[in-house]
Amino acid sequence: MHVPSIDRSGPRRHLGAEVREGLAFVAGHPGIRTLMLVLMTTALVMAGTFMTLLPKIAKEDLNVGAFETSMFFTAMGVGMLMSSLLLASFSRLDRAGLWFIVTLITGGTLNAAFGVSLWYVASVAIMFATGWNAGFFTNLNLTLIQANTPHEVMGRVMSIYTLAMAGGMPLGGLLAGLMADVWGSREWFVACGLALVAIAIVVLFTQPSLRRMRSSGGEAPG
Repeated sequence: MHVPSIDRSGPRRHLGAEVREGLAFVAGHPGIRTLMLVLMTTALVMAGTFMTLLPKIAKEDLNVGAFETSMFFTAMGVGMLMSSLLLASFSRLDRAGLWFIVTLITGGTLNAAFGVSLWYVASVAIMFATGWNAGFFTNLNLTLIQANTPHEVMGRVMSIYTLAMAGGMPLGGLLAGLMADVWGSREWFVACGLALVAIAIVVLFTQPSLRRMRSSGGEAPG
């Protein structure tokens, strides 16, 4: 196998310039800008909350042990795997951006439902549904960003994507721990879910370019 050589004769660009170019592209593209902001928001108020408070709720409110707690994450993982495989069977999805917003509304609703659930079996079912929805949410988010990003800035944009996701989770966990002590674990779950639903409704009515984005790139008419 022959690997073509890379032309390094051009001037080398500074890291700061590369980062600024990636940020400028994201900021200047309404659809991708919204996708990044939504990703960071969900990492803060959903992923970080699950990571920090789910074991606490399982032990203190549902009165279950370590094995039963692990079933929450197992159910979520199975649901996410199933929906990811289903989505992979679609070669193209028109108005994928609209479906992405639907997953945000659904995720917020499920988040709030887990916060008010008093039964272990119901909570496991909610976690399975959360994983099922998260598979669509995560894959649609990534697909829409990649399909609508030029190859020249793809690496920089994906670095921002990783930063938004990986950077938001620990901060969200810190916030969740603080709010659990101040307000309560279940109450914070419900508040985060309702906040996500509210954000999704705002995005639905204010971001027409995102609603029309296709999974194959570009926007659907209308």
